[in-house]
Amino acid sequence: MFIKQLLVNISNLLTLRYDPTSVSTNEIRNITYKEISNWRRGQQHANGIPSNKDIENAIRRLIRMRIEEYQINRITVALSSGIDSNVILSLIRKEFPTINIECLTVRFDDGSVESIDARELAENQNAGFHEIHIDNPLRDLPLLLSIIKEPRWNVYQYYFIEKAKAISNTLFTGDGGDELFAGYIFRYKKFLESIKSNYSWLDRVQTYLQCHERDWVPDQEAMFGEKIEFNWSCIYLKLKKYFDNDLDPLEQVLLADYHGKLMYDFIPTNEKYFKHFNINGIAPLLSNEIIDLSIRIPVSLKYDFTHNIGKIQLHEIVKRNISSYSVENKKMGFGMDLVKFWFRIGKEIVTSNLEKGRIFEDKIINKEWYTNSLIKISQSKDPRYISKMLQLLSLEIWYKLFITHEINSTSSL
Repeated sequence: MFIKQLLVNISNLLTLRYDPTSVSTNEIRNITYKEISNWRRGQQHANGIPSNKDIENAIRRLIRMRIEEYQINRITVALSSGIDSNVILSLIRKEFPTINIECLTVRFDDGSVESIDARELAENQNAGFHEIHIDNPLRDLPLLLSIIKEPRWNVYQYYFIEKAKAISNTLFTGDGGDELFAGYIFRYKKFLESIKSNYSWLDRVQTYLQCHERDWVPDQEAMFGEKIEFNWSCIYLKLKKYFDNDLDPLEQVLLADYHGKLMYDFIPTNEKYFKHFNINGIAPLLSNEIIDLSIRIPVSLKYDFTHNIGKIQLHEIVKRNISSYSVENKKMGFGMDLVKFWFRIGKEIVTSNLEKGRIFEDKIINKEWYTNSLIKISQSKDPRYISKMLQLLSLEIWYKLFITHEINSTSSL
C-alpha cells in the first residue's frame, strides 16, 4: 500500500507540481466554496465589502502584534520588486519608523533588473539590502530535499531563509497575495477568454490546466514507466470540487490556486525551512483575518479584466504609502531564465546524474521518453521540457536519499 500511494504522489507532483493527497501540516486554513458563495448571495451582507483601508489596518495590526510579541528590534523581509512584499515592507516601516529592517532578494542571472528595483525600494524605506546570488540552484539539492522530503527542484527559498537567520530570528514574507487578491494575471485573461457559459466543471478544469501549461508537457502520459498508471481523469477529479459549484469562474480559479501550489508547495516548503533554521516566519497576508476579509471581496473588485490588472486592493495600499510606486511594475516573484540556465549548467548536471538513473532502472520513468525529450530541448529550447528534466533530477535525488539510500544530504551536484 505504501509503494502504491508513493507512486500516486509522484504522478501528482510531476503533473501539478504539488501533491494534493498529502497531509497539509501548515497553519493556513482551508477556504470552502460555500463560504464564498454565502457572501456572494448576501447571507452575510451585514459586514459589507471591506475597503482597501480595512485591509491595510488589519495588516498593520498583525505586524504590530507580531513585532511586539517577539520583542525584536531587527527584522528581515523577503523582498522582490512586486506588490506583495512592498505592501509588507511599507507597512512595517509605517508602524515602526525606527526599527532595523534588512531586505533580502534572490538573483540567478547577472545584471538582474529585478534586483536593482528591489534595492531601490529597500533604500526608499530606509532599509538595508542583501542580494543572494544563486549561481547553481541544483548544487545543494540533496541537502534541500533532505529537509523538504519531497522530489521538487525549485526549493531555493533555503538560501534567503539561511541568510535571514544570520541577521534576525524573524522573517516577513508577502506570501498569499497572488492567491487571495488575484495576482496571476498572465493566466486569468487566457482562462476567461477560453471558457464558455455552458462549460461543465470538467471543461473548466481542463481549461484551468491549460493555463498552467508550464507544469506538464503534451506527452505527459508517455513520461511514466510501467510502475505508474497515469490517468488524466484522476488529475481532473482532484480539482473537481473547485469548479463544480456556483461561483464566478475566476473565483473558482482563485480557490483552486489557493488550495494548490500555495497550500501544498510554497507554504509547507517555507515552514520546513523555518523549522530547520529555527526562525519565525511571518506571512501577514495569510493571517485568518486577512483571509476572511479577502473572501468578502468579489473577484470583480480584485481583478480588472479590461486592463488586465490584479491585486487592486494591494496596489491602492502601496500607492497610499509609497509615493513613487507605479502600477506598471508587474514582477511575478523570484524566478530564473530556464533556457539560459539549462544550456549554461543545467543540462550537464541533469544528464550526468540521470545517465544511469534509478528512476529508469526501477521503471518509475520511461527512459525512452527522457532521451527523446532531451532531443526536443536541443531543437526547440522548450522551457516546459526543461522544467520536466529538473523535476526528474529532483526525483532521482529524492529516490536515492529516501528509497535506495545511496546518497546522503552532504552529497553535492
